[in-house]
Amino acid sequence: MTAAAVPAPGPDPAAWREHRSGVDKVDELLRALAVERVGDLEFTAASTEWPTGRVFGGQILAQSTIAASLTVAEPAVPHSLHAYFMRAGRTDSEIRFVVDPLRDGRSYSTRRIDAVQGGLVIATTLASFGRPEDGPDHQDGMPPRPGPDELAARVPVAAAPDGPSRAGALEMRACPLDDDPDPASSATWIRIGAPLPDDPLLHRALLVYLSDLTVVHGAFRRQRLSRREIRTASLDHALWLYRAARVDEWVLYESRSPSASGGRAAGHGRLFSASGQLLASAGQEMSVRVKR
Repeated sequence: MTAAAVPAPGPDPAAWREHRSGVDKVDELLRALAVERVGDLEFTAASTEWPTGRVFGGQILAQSTIAASLTVAEPAVPHSLHAYFMRAGRTDSEIRFVVDPLRDGRSYSTRRIDAVQGGLVIATTLASFGRPEDGPDHQDGMPPRPGPDELAARVPVAAAPDGPSRAGALEMRACPLDDDPDPASSATWIRIGAPLPDDPLLHRALLVYLSDLTVVHGAFRRQRLSRREIRTASLDHALWLYRAARVDEWVLYESRSPSASGGRAAGHGRLFSASGQLLASAGQEMSVRVKR
């Protein structure tokens, strides 16, 4: 027997659609994350135009997190998720998110979320939600890296040539690792490229979104492969969320690849705030094929 659906609490994703940040691509991303309830346990959402041709896995993870959150009573928040990507999603068709409330306990709730497109499941996620509690508190320290203001800005993701109002949704600044003895490491500062609403669910979901970026880049560095030389697809993704964050402020994504074999590459990563708080840790395996 599954638990009963819970009416949508506190957060109001519909309000995100009305937000105007001054950056079109950021507003487009918020509209995509503003999932629409079409049943007690079903939601629909559109996709952004980036990347061209297929849906970004981090978008599906963020939308799944939001849909499941709207079926869990406050003050519980998502603290971990485990997902499998089974099919490429299309950006020209809406995605339906079907939430199965597997359990509601006094401290933790568990949800399964199927992302469905064209009648087929393209990704499935298990997410756990926990109520805030007091307890032990420690964390790894942030490794010494140059701050984002010391690094050259990269062209924003999904940038367009006609001015800042069409800039990309993301800003990314890669740390130089020429002197790093670990050839399988990667470190990148990332943030959403415009101010966001003060909604904790939105920032938590966007941290999920960011966690699908650069986590396996250490494998490409270790193998001296450029993205132009390979075809990739995310196979699975795991994330543990430790602390709240604002993702319109800089987040350091520190990652490394422990292994690549059998046409797959793995990555483990940690996300830190600019003040040094450990926000989350992630793991991912990706299909990697060298173009012939």
